[in-house]
Amino acid sequence: MARLGRRFGYLLTASAISNLGDGFMGAAFPLLVATLTRDPVLVAGATLAGRLPWLLFAVPSGALVDRMDRRRVMVTTNLVRATLVGVLTWTIATGNVTLLLVYGVAFALGTAETFFDTSSEALVPLIVERDLLPNANARFQLFEWAGNAFIGPPLGAALFAAAAALPFGLNAGSFAIAAGFIALVTVAQRPRQPRTGASLRTEVLEGLTWLWRQPVLRTLALMAGVTNLVTFGIIAIFVLFAQDVLGLEEAGYGILLATLGVGGLVGASFAAKVVAKVGPGVAAQATVVIGSILNGILGTTSNPWVAGTVLFTYGLSITLWNVVSVSLRQSITPDELRGRVAGASRLVTWGAQPVGAALGGVAAAWFGLRAPFFVAAVGLLATFLLTVRLVNNETITAAKEQGERRAP
Repeated sequence: MARLGRRFGYLLTASAISNLGDGFMGAAFPLLVATLTRDPVLVAGATLAGRLPWLLFAVPSGALVDRMDRRRVMVTTNLVRATLVGVLTWTIATGNVTLLLVYGVAFALGTAETFFDTSSEALVPLIVERDLLPNANARFQLFEWAGNAFIGPPLGAALFAAAAALPFGLNAGSFAIAAGFIALVTVAQRPRQPRTGASLRTEVLEGLTWLWRQPVLRTLALMAGVTNLVTFGIIAIFVLFAQDVLGLEEAGYGILLATLGVGGLVGASFAAKVVAKVGPGVAAQATVVIGSILNGILGTTSNPWVAGTVLFTYGLSITLWNVVSVSLRQSITPDELRGRVAGASRLVTWGAQPVGAALGGVAAAWFGLRAPFFVAAVGLLATFLLTVRLVNNETITAAKEQGERRAP
């Protein structure tokens, strides 16, 4: 941590606090939706609402972030999210919550997230040296998994069972506290002024064009897009799968989600070392193959212990993928383009999430709750076979060398 510096410490602390709050709501939110409806399509609709902003706003938010003070954007969006979740908390506590309101809050939170996450990715290279980016991103992954998927979900489920509004209230508070820590980060940043006569549309196209001309980054984005498409088809209905197929109650559902967090936590502790040992290309492609196998197992089991083991392994692989993809994008993208390129990439990667959620809900309604898992298994295997020659250690090394030659 000493080499990463105090500013990074403030940012990491903010991430740890807000991710713990997100973990509370990550379990409580689908449980809340499941109390309002048992229709798989309507349950999936909440996930669709939360992820749709990435499809609509990922690229324009990236262009706007490149024009603004990234730290200020992060503080403002966290305060907005605290307010939104606070309103939801009040409606739950007073018995006035509705499915339509849940959809609206989910959409608004997703919109704020497009600005926050894009700003965060663009800000980190300004306070962390290039060669330390994998370590920095591994630290973020460590605390994200610890709060968002390990500690938070079981506590959130337990709190929801005790008082439905409680985990949401804690999440609102975590956003506010995190905003305070981000405000402590000082960075010599001059928001880029748009060129005279350059429209937002022109700048958006610059980000999209730059990403498209980078073969490795473009392929990684498409791979992540397919992964998110099939994965969110599962996430959207997973609460029903856990309850109706695995036979779990609220507390058991929270514990099951925590196994994913344990895997991510373990993976984050050595992800940077694994990537350094086997190479980023091998690490990235291995996660796709592992994901295919794991989804096939999940689709055939009714045993919560098997499901927990699968989720643990899934957590390991997701961490490896995130460390590879984010570090590579940060290291080779020019600073003046980082917001737009991050937005363009997430248009593909995270923009696929609402589409996957919608398709997963429909597939589950028509063919049963196991169907999305089999679709994911086949889709990920096909992704590996189609991209293994495009994304590997050699192509990633060449992309990094090209980025270093461009760097000032």
